[in-house]
Amino acid sequence: MNTGLICAAIALFIFQSLSMKLQKAPGLADKLFVNCLFCALAAAGLGAGAALMPSAFMLSGATALYGLGFGLCFALTILFYNLAVSTGPLSYTAFYFSASMLIPTLAGLLWFGEPFSPGLAVGLALFLAAFYLLNSGAGGQMHPRPHWGLYCLLTFLCNGLSAVVQKAQQRAAGGGEAFGFMLVGFSGAALCYALAYFAARRTGGRQAAALLRDNRLAIVLLALGSAGGNVLLTILAGRVAASYLFPLVQGSIVVGVAACSALFFHEKPSARGKLGLLLGACAIAAMNL
Repeated sequence: MNTGLICAAIALFIFQSLSMKLQKAPGLADKLFVNCLFCALAAAGLGAGAALMPSAFMLSGATALYGLGFGLCFALTILFYNLAVSTGPLSYTAFYFSASMLIPTLAGLLWFGEPFSPGLAVGLALFLAAFYLLNSGAGGQMHPRPHWGLYCLLTFLCNGLSAVVQKAQQRAAGGGEAFGFMLVGFSGAALCYALAYFAARRTGGRQAAALLRDNRLAIVLLALGSAGGNVLLTILAGRVAASYLFPLVQGSIVVGVAACSALFFHEKPSARGKLGLLLGACAIAAMNL
């Protein structure tokens, strides 16, 4: 059962990542607008589910607070990631984003009392090497601007903390209230993006109507992938050790996106990229031994 849910979550997140290729939002304000819309659409879909099945959307005060925390971390992750990409090399920025899996892994071992295994250590080392190889050479030789390192650090922290909040909510709720948690989370993220968009819009950006018209498909697909993947990941966080779940899911997403990009978008990986894919596959095998 859990294996099937993990595979489904990975597939949805890969689908989400590939859907980002359909985005036509060149500026920071444009990206924030599209992110706001897909989060609002995800929240609306979950809200419709709550109206049809209210028993599945039970919501305690603690879960509501965790949901707001998740929404804030989720929104800040994308905001800081966009800022980092716009001020420094994509290759190293993407590495920081992927390597954030170390935070829920350490939280699982140190805070949630989960057991350590040699397979986990080997898998983590291989995943980190795979991330580096897959991302190297992807961003040119752009010289980082001021604050790039800070943006990367904040991306690393916020993305990792999002996973920790998911695990903490499931422990607090006894493995329940995942749908209500995500409803609050995506609603909070949409609000954060809206506020950031109105602040960033002063620096320029395309007209909202044009952005909506050009990104309709991307918004729908991103909402489906994000909402579905995060609901499943939250449910799994109540059943599976964080030190195993989040590295496996995050690592598989990176490897899966690279493989799908080569297969469907005809992006030819370099020799380093091919080695990264191989190491990623070995990491998945090592974590499941």
